[in-house]
Amino acid sequence: MNLQRITRIQVAVVWLVVVVAIALLFVIMLIGPQRKKIQGAELQRDAAQEIAAQRPAAEKALKQAQAAEIEVSEKYQKIMEERMPKLDFSDPIASTIRMLDYTDEEQSLMDRWFASTGARVSGYGFPQFGASMPGSFQNPDREQLDPLNWNLTVEVKDFPELLDWLLKLPEAPRLMVLQSVTIQGPREAGQALVAQVPVTLYEWTGVLPQVSVAAATGAEAAGAGPQAGGPGGRGRGMGGPRGGGMRGGGMRGGGMRGGRGRRGGM
Repeated sequence: MNLQRITRIQVAVVWLVVVVAIALLFVIMLIGPQRKKIQGAELQRDAAQEIAAQRPAAEKALKQAQAAEIEVSEKYQKIMEERMPKLDFSDPIASTIRMLDYTDEEQSLMDRWFASTGARVSGYGFPQFGASMPGSFQNPDREQLDPLNWNLTVEVKDFPELLDWLLKLPEAPRLMVLQSVTIQGPREAGQALVAQVPVTLYEWTGVLPQVSVAAATGAEAAGAGPQAGGPGGRGRGMGGPRGGGMRGGGMRGGGMRGGRGRRGGM
């Protein structure tokens, strides 16, 4: 082919093809990946904005959960302080002596409360521990008595009085969890309504506060000394240095009938 015969139009077409090819190559190699990065960044931005929009609701839910946790903790502390016996089982000898009267104290406590509700209640009782420790406390770290399952027989005048009696259970001096209630029937007019009320009674032992141990330690340092514990210098009587005995722990709540121990049992 004779180069002199190549026209200007043909040269322009060649240059146009070359430019289009270079532009296409530029788009494929540079602009395409950048566009994908931009799209990915936009997706991340949208996800972050969605999460940010949920933040106020999440913060509100967190505050509600924290408030609920505080409320549950306060209720638990109230139950432990007001509806649980104060028993210290760190000393086996003093604990055994304490449990000799514990059954009668708890029975008397529940007798008085059930009588105060205005209904006739039967079908409950406490085990006799005798001179041996309850099996639950062979490990002193386990701070609860075995749960008691009672099938209470409750006699009231009518159904509204039964409902009123059931609503009084949260006021009992010991924690009872209500199960299904069964009403006996049919009954004649004027006849008492009898219901079977299964409950589970829980008794977690509120271990005595350390302040009594600290006070006893301070008294010993001030002059009670080894002579206060009699022969052998044992300090605070049968309970030893842990404050659970008849002298150190007994009169401060863990012994026979003293201080906080009586309030927990009675």
